[in-house]
Amino acid sequence: FENILIFIYFLQHKNLKLHWDFFDCKVNTDIAAYCKCHIVAHSVLSVEIKLLKELASIQIHTVVSTKQKLNAPYRTLFENSVEGCRVIADAQRGIVRNFYKTIVKSSNQPRKCPVGPGLYYFYNTSVGDYLPDFLPKTEFKVQLDFFTPTEMGINITLVGRLFE
Repeated sequence: FENILIFIYFLQHKNLKLHWDFFDCKVNTDIAAYCKCHIVAHSVLSVEIKLLKELASIQIHTVVSTKQKLNAPYRTLFENSVEGCRVIADAQRGIVRNFYKTIVKSSNQPRKCPVGPGLYYFYNTSVGDYLPDFLPKTEFKVQLDFFTPTEMGINITLVGRLFE
């Protein structure tokens, strides 16, 4: 989830509006008992996840795709992989600091690794203030994969629209 937040931080433009249409979370039940993902009022996201075991290392792979026409296929706009524990450690400084503060205000996000078992939440998180002006006003899809060195953890898919 944080990897997409880093991407969205670069997108600062106040005139774009974001409308979420779809939010799906699939979880490996060996790692988490459940993962609940909700869209609130088509504009904010809420996530709850109940981890069953400690995660010493978390990889995050992000793909952001767009499409220009209704029946057109998605085309990749951005793709990146990062080590999640490094993102957590570096989020206190640098260019993602303000975005990280926004996330921390509405969550109990771990602030260091390893990430222990327990319930983690991200309530009513809005990324609309971090959208760049270079993004096309169109439909887009965000795919996030969180995994350990040995197993898949969580797959998140979001579909939304940008408009002025």
